[in-house]
Amino acid sequence: MEPTLLLDLAIKALVDNIDNLDKDLVKIIIVPFRQKMLKEMFEMVRNHHLQCNCRDNHLEKMWAILPFLFKSKFYTKLNFVDLPRMNCPFSTVTNPRFQEFIRCLGANTPNLRELKIYEPTSDEYSLEERELNSIIQLKNLALLKIYNVQVPLSGILDLSRECEKLDCIRASKVMIDVELSSAAFGDDFAFICIEAYDFYLGRTSLNMVRTIPTRDPKYKAYTHYVRLSLRPRKIQELFLLAQSFAEKLKDIWIDFSKLADFEEMVEFPHLPHIKYAEIDCEGESAHALRCFMKRNGQSLQELTLTYVDIKDKMTFGEIFSSCPNLQNLELFACTLVGNDAPVYAMQQLKRFQWHGLNRFFILHF
Repeated sequence: MEPTLLLDLAIKALVDNIDNLDKDLVKIIIVPFRQKMLKEMFEMVRNHHLQCNCRDNHLEKMWAILPFLFKSKFYTKLNFVDLPRMNCPFSTVTNPRFQEFIRCLGANTPNLRELKIYEPTSDEYSLEERELNSIIQLKNLALLKIYNVQVPLSGILDLSRECEKLDCIRASKVMIDVELSSAAFGDDFAFICIEAYDFYLGRTSLNMVRTIPTRDPKYKAYTHYVRLSLRPRKIQELFLLAQSFAEKLKDIWIDFSKLADFEEMVEFPHLPHIKYAEIDCEGESAHALRCFMKRNGQSLQELTLTYVDIKDKMTFGEIFSSCPNLQNLELFACTLVGNDAPVYAMQQLKRFQWHGLNRFFILHF
């Protein structure tokens, strides 16, 4: 029998029985064959459909062996998308098995600079204290992305403090277990983007960068830049988030379409440093928008409005009287009434765009 076939049998036997073997002994035995076994495993996964019995959880068994095969001081990048995958009916990876692999990374791949964690299957996955401690051991880590995997906000904040070389953190399912405020983040990261669409569920997403991005010229004028995106359901939720970031907030996006008690709003929180705002009314009442502009319009340089309905009788004059320092104005499917835009306000605009349902109008000044 050819050596490669023997190795295939050895890998299969190891995968099938890994939970019954002495883990420390396995670590010692496979050292001379680790790279070859890893290569052969990828090949076996590619051909798995040819021999799958459609009964056993082969994906779970494969993940059980990964902590023994992914071990090298030379690994600098790990993307979970590149891990072996198989089209195996009814196969899945349990959260404990997923966490087991994360817990090995600190010891197995100490020189990782980029780590991108994705959910292995459609199940629910989470990073808890032991998994986060493993990632904290990666002292050279510069980029961390965590997609569709629950991670506590307290853990993200610990990572941002402990991993001194970490330049960028992105996470899409951050569970809010500590106060979500500008004070909690400190000043170590220059650019922070928070998408609190599911704040009512106690969840948000984060993008934190240690240096100001260069992709947009408007960022260059700032040493710290905070952007907040909201889809509030209650005024209390809206006020809590707006006030928590008021002192550092430069940029805000709000979808008012889900706000149930908007008519009860009397005054919007003051955001003294706000420069850019995108407001989506989705054809609902513009009362909350009016409250926002009345309180915060003076400092706005750019304003984008979406679906302000004709029933609200909003005029250009009202927008410019509330926001006298606008340089850019963009309208999407908005039906404004009247032709009362003051000449001085239009003259100071550098860019004006009006996207209609069936037309598009743009002016550069």
